[in-house]
Amino acid sequence: MSEQYAKLRQFNEVWDERRLFTACIEFMLWYELAENVEGSRGLPEVERSYWEMVDAIRSRVNYFSKDESSKRSKPKRDTFDLFPYSLRETQANSIGAINQITLLNGAERDKPDIFFDAHLTELSYQRFGLSIEEVMVDPQAYVQLCIRGVAGIKFKSGIGGFSMNYEDVYINKNDQLCAPIIGRFPGVNVINPWRYRKLDGVPTVNWLTLVSEADLDRLGGWDVVAAQVKQPVVMHRLPHGAMFQAGPQPLLGDVNEQERLDAYYAVGQLLAPVRSTRLVPSGVVNDDEQESTHWMHRFFRPQP
Repeated sequence: MSEQYAKLRQFNEVWDERRLFTACIEFMLWYELAENVEGSRGLPEVERSYWEMVDAIRSRVNYFSKDESSKRSKPKRDTFDLFPYSLRETQANSIGAINQITLLNGAERDKPDIFFDAHLTELSYQRFGLSIEEVMVDPQAYVQLCIRGVAGIKFKSGIGGFSMNYEDVYINKNDQLCAPIIGRFPGVNVINPWRYRKLDGVPTVNWLTLVSEADLDRLGGWDVVAAQVKQPVVMHRLPHGAMFQAGPQPLLGDVNEQERLDAYYAVGQLLAPVRSTRLVPSGVVNDDEQESTHWMHRFFRPQP
């Protein structure tokens, strides 16, 4: 199986023996902190989401960091409880003591294909990645893991599918790394969730796409939308919205092999009325916000 994904992994970036740009299958969601605080303190549904994602990789985590700039360390006995402690201490207008954590299977400075990353701020995100081969053994088990990973979070949106895990600061100065992937594999996400946080509506579509309850209502409600869904697209009900699944497994959409992404475009056409109206905050395509947003909206347009 590994051989068929070598065409994507050829774009992995290794510098000074560190993996900085790595092909994987990633699931990410973003949400507003204030909407998820229950009572006066704590985010129990975010914590439940955290444990679902972390338990998928816990046995393989061999490094962690508590913030973006700190040196990574070997896990300690209480490492996995650091972020949950912060969640329990968080109030709607006050962030807990540790507002970011990265857990990973890799070397000290790696951006590997097995990881968890969360950032807790006014507009927050959580994401985790698994190796391509691990997911493709049983894609439906992965879908169920992602559904459990959403938990009861009142999310804004989210996506899952082929992705490139990277150091965001690094890649912003090296957008040429994204260019060949964007041009050849429309099924691969190359934008960090940090860039999606402040966008309204549904910013983009991938194999898995989260749609909030508010955006479902804008589309006419569950029954109206569900009546328009046709196989192989599947619409999964969530406590605060829906997750659209574009076919039985993620696809690259390799233009060199004329691989079509019919189901991706079908989801995009359903969700086009609630697509984000704002520009991507930082350009990824030619360092241009307009071009980056055009690429981000690729599945909202008719398939070429």
